[in-house]
Amino acid sequence: MVTLISLLTFIAFYLLYGTSKKMASVGVFGLEKWTGEHKKSAQLASLALMILSLGLSCFYWGLGSGTFSFLILLMTVASLVILLAPLRLLNYRFLGILLLCAVFFETFLF
Repeated sequence: MVTLISLLTFIAFYLLYGTSKKMASVGVFGLEKWTGEHKKSAQLASLALMILSLGLSCFYWGLGSGTFSFLILLMTVASLVILLAPLRLLNYRFLGILLLCAVFFETFLF
């Protein structure tokens, strides 16, 4: 569940990052072209994913802890996206390995 919340938060923030005028268009995921053409739709989809992620977080951890955990997760994801996207380190391979490690740790360690 934590991995799903993290993934939804990452996708939501990356959609919002893609609508920014300051974003250096990397074009790794294919979302960049769509977000550039459909800014309002991308912002609404991002907002919906953020609300879904916040709701899942509050359902999983409770209202206070879920909100706090969501904000910490959002700050962490936002920092990583802003730092790693211009360096072109965010690609399918990196995110796939990160997702597999997260699922493995969540399944077998927690």
